[in-house]
Amino acid sequence: MTTPAPIQVLALLNNDEGTAALREFLATDTGVTVSGNASTEPEALQKLKDGHVDVVLLDLAVREVDAIRLTREIRQSHPAVRVLICTAFRRSTDIFEALDAGADGYVLKGNHAGLDNAIRTVRLGAVWLDPGIATQVLNVMSNSILGKPASRTIPTGRMPIPLFPHEKALLDKVAASNCTDGVCMVDPDFVKKLKRFALAE
Repeated sequence: MTTPAPIQVLALLNNDEGTAALREFLATDTGVTVSGNASTEPEALQKLKDGHVDVVLLDLAVREVDAIRLTREIRQSHPAVRVLICTAFRRSTDIFEALDAGADGYVLKGNHAGLDNAIRTVRLGAVWLDPGIATQVLNVMSNSILGKPASRTIPTGRMPIPLFPHEKALLDKVAASNCTDGVCMVDPDFVKKLKRFALAE
């Protein structure tokens, strides 16, 4: 039986202790290869153009990089490449903006087991949500319905789109999961609704 080729990852990560641990973790994963690193948007786009990349691992905290803009550019110019946000940022504004820009997944730094599954999941075309992300979405959802101030500001002139009970149940399940059972894999069509949730006109 032929061994599948490793998933080729282009990493744009902030230079901190968490990133060092992340790189060390990825180096032990035989199914994933960090084939390149970039620190600027032009450098990332050039490496995408020059070589084979399956997944871009993107930290929102990288200096000199507008991660949201870069995600949109990758979606437009390299639609087959998956974008996975890996960051310490937990703000709802960052989560929704990344999803709206076309990110295929959002995993929090420190969740190394989740990162491995997230890379494999987005490579297959599904979407990955970290449990902490599901918690944020539920928080915004609940506060919006109850008329309470949310932990983020919904953009002026935009209204939240309510979730169906089964969709809320899915987020509850993700939020309570450690992601080892695959529950963090989410149907892309559902995530399209999350993109519209607080960003719809």
